[in-house]
Amino acid sequence: MELTGSYRHELKYQISPADHHALRQRLRTVMKCDPHTGADGFYTIRSVYFDNYKDKALREKVNGVQKREKFRIRYYNDDFSFITLEKKIKHNDLCMKIDAPLTVEEYRRILREPGPWMLEHPDGLVRELYCKMKTQQLRPPACWCLMCGNRTSTMQEMSA
Repeated sequence: MELTGSYRHELKYQISPADHHALRQRLRTVMKCDPHTGADGFYTIRSVYFDNYKDKALREKVNGVQKREKFRIRYYNDDFSFITLEKKIKHNDLCMKIDAPLTVEEYRRILREPGPWMLEHPDGLVRELYCKMKTQQLRPPACWCLMCGNRTSTMQEMSA
């Protein structure tokens, strides 16, 4: 599949709650909050990660493999009107994210009955996932449990 995104640096830092509060206060003057957050400033992210029976993607992340990729399906706030299939690619300190929208029917079908129908999908990322499911034995979690986490809202730049 041809890569249509661009690489970026993704740097993550652990900060104290006090620094978090101070930083949020300062950023509010130049940025607006993500519109998907609730009144409490949080939103729920549900992700289904695809991996093989040896947990290859997980092990590569834990072991710090410099060139790796992972597939996941994500939706927010239990809203099935916006579901995305994502592929995250890491090359050394650079990363790229490619995504494809899914309908709720496609989402459920990928989980329950992935198959050659995915090769007919208009988005190349769905076709690629199917090929990797066949060649690398990628599968969603066997327990069908979704990983859930509340995240603080991200900030989006204000347009002038």
